[in-house]
Amino acid sequence: MNTPFRFTTCRAGSEPVLKRDIATHFAGELTPAFMKPQFITWKVRSPGFSPPRTLSTFARVSGTSVGLCKTIIEVVDQARNITKQTLRLHVFPRITNEDGVEAATWQRINAIHAEITRALLQAGVQLETRLPYAIGDLILDVIVGETDAEPLFLGLHEHQASSHIQPGGLPHITLPENVPSRAWLKFEQALAWRGWDQLDLSGQTALDIGCAPGGATYALLQRGMNVLGIDTAEMDPRVLQIAKTQDVRFDHWRTAAGRINLTALPQEVALILCDINLAPPEVLPQIARIQDSVQARRLILTIKLNTPALEDRAHEFIDAIRDWAPAPVFATQLAANRREICVCAG
Repeated sequence: MNTPFRFTTCRAGSEPVLKRDIATHFAGELTPAFMKPQFITWKVRSPGFSPPRTLSTFARVSGTSVGLCKTIIEVVDQARNITKQTLRLHVFPRITNEDGVEAATWQRINAIHAEITRALLQAGVQLETRLPYAIGDLILDVIVGETDAEPLFLGLHEHQASSHIQPGGLPHITLPENVPSRAWLKFEQALAWRGWDQLDLSGQTALDIGCAPGGATYALLQRGMNVLGIDTAEMDPRVLQIAKTQDVRFDHWRTAAGRINLTALPQEVALILCDINLAPPEVLPQIARIQDSVQARRLILTIKLNTPALEDRAHEFIDAIRDWAPAPVFATQLAANRREICVCAG
């Protein structure tokens, strides 16, 4: 499908860095066209230019713009004209909350999804719903506005190894009231993004660097992992309580990551998790040093980008991680991320 426009969705507040990132990598080829909060379309300036399938680390979803549809009948007509190929259907809200999409919003989205599904099937459009996803699966994106009066936006993207399988990159996970911190949500969303939420992690050992007050550690213990936490600060009492309840082990080394005695670390580490609120040039050398010692099979790293200068160096930091992390290495900005990105490796 040849179209002069591409689309991107992103977290609230990431629109400026998304625009800078695309301007840096596609100067003169892509320019902003239509913009709304958490959503930007891009004009392809040169007829012969073919943008990559993923435009930016800061774009949660990116693809080909099909256009606005006022009715579901228009959605069906567009889908029939796009391709004869089997499609997957993703319906998701444009506006998202960083602590998770509310149940009432999902109820509205699910009703629209069901209505579109029925209409597509009745029109003879073939839909794939089975797992797993395959590279190249064609996904019809239907982006829903804040009100029923707002037109539906229709886009198209091909599934890639780095893609979310959840529509809009939005797993049905919200921040519970009884967890120690938002790190719980970021960890659970990272697992869902990579499909690691389907793994049986029980009995394995995780190293949580920068663990206090314990949101991610809490999630690890919930999943049956034994956790060694590294942080100078105190842990939330709920972490110790769940360790007893789940019959798993939690050890807390109250030291900085740079002062860890490498020889005392566990010999078998399944996962390294890091969510330290320091700039990447300070944190990444310490993680590399630890990874060189323990050779963890998987990494989940939250990379803090608290200034525009750090945001603009995101690709540099990701490339540096590729030098020492287990392959493959993928990066995205999760729905729960703020001025940070998530890097998963292994």
